Amino acid sequence: NICEHFNSFAILWTSRVLGGVSTCILFTGFESWMVAEHRKRGFPTSWVADTFSKASFINGLSAIVAGILAQVAADYLGQIGPFQVAIGLSSFALCFVVSWPENYGNGSDGDDSCTKEAAWRLVTTDRKAFLLGSVHALFEGSMYSFIFMWVPTMLAALKGSSLPTGLVFASMMTCISLGGLLFSPSMLLSFAKAEHVGVGCFLVGALALLGPVFCDQAAAVLGSYLVFETCVGIFNPCGGVLRSKVIPDNLQGSVMNMFRIPLNSLVVVGTLLADFYPARFVFAIISVWMLIGACCQVAVINALAKDEGKEN
Repeated sequence: NICEHFNSFAILWTSRVLGGVSTCILFTGFESWMVAEHRKRGFPTSWVADTFSKASFINGLSAIVAGILAQVAADYLGQIGPFQVAIGLSSFALCFVVSWPENYGNGSDGDDSCTKEAAWRLVTTDRKAFLLGSVHALFEGSMYSFIFMWVPTMLAALKGSSLPTGLVFASMMTCISLGGLLFSPSMLLSFAKAEHVGVGCFLVGALALLGPVFCDQAAAVLGSYLVFETCVGIFNPCGGVLRSKVIPDNLQGSVMNMFRIPLNSLVVVGTLLADFYPARFVFAIISVWMLIGACCQVAVINALAKDEGKEN
C-alpha cells in the first residue's frame, strides 16, 4: 500500500508482486493454522464447520466496514485515500500477527525440507486432494475474474450515472456475511453435507453470473452480483471444511498454494478476454468455469463416498 503512493512503474510492479505473496499467505496460512490448532487442542471435529462459518460471517462484516471506509476516504482524499487507510489497518493487524503462536500441523516443528515433495506426491496420488484443489482454483478463478469485471459492467448498466463503488462493495460483502451465516450446522448443514452444498454454490453461482449476459438493467445486474457473493460466502467455509477432511494439516498450505497457479491462470485469461470481447461473452465463459467446477465437486462427492464405502 505504501508503494501505491509512488509514480513509478517499477515500484508499482513491486507492490503487485508483494500483493501476490501476501494474498497467497492470506488465503492459505490462516486456514492451515486454524485447522491444525483446532486438532491440537482436541476440539470436536463438528466445530470446524461452525468456526469456518463464523469466520466467513466476520470476514464479510469487516469487508463491509472496509467498503464504507474506502468510499469515505476516496470522497475526501481522492483515489489514493483507500490505500492510505489500508496502511493503518495493515499496521494494526501486524500487532496481532507478531505475537501469533506458530504450529506446523502433524510434521516436526519447522522441518519443511520435504514439504513440497510430499505436497506434490499427495496431489498426484490422491484423487480427492487433486479434485479439491481444482474446485478451489475454478471457484476462486471465477470469483477474481468477476471482481475485475463488476465495476465496468455496472458503469455500463448505469449508462453514465455515477457509481457509489464503496457502497455497492459493502452491499456485496453483506451477502458474503449472509452466506457465512447460511453455512452453519443449524442451517444448510442441517439439510445437506458440505460437499453437496458446494455443488449448489457452483450451480447457483453459474446461474447468477448469467445475469449480465442476458440483462443490462442496473438493478438486475446488481441483483445477480448479490446472489453470486452470497454463494462466495457459503463456498469459502464449505471449501475449508472439505480441505480439512482430505489434506493433512502440515501440507495444506503447500497444496493450496500449488493450485494458485491454475487459479491465477484463469484470472489472466478472464482479464485478457475482457480486452477483446464484450462483457457478456466474458461472463458466459466464467459461468462455464463454474459449471465445470460443479462437475468436479460431484466427482469429489463420489470419491468421498467411495472411501466411506471402503471404511465400512
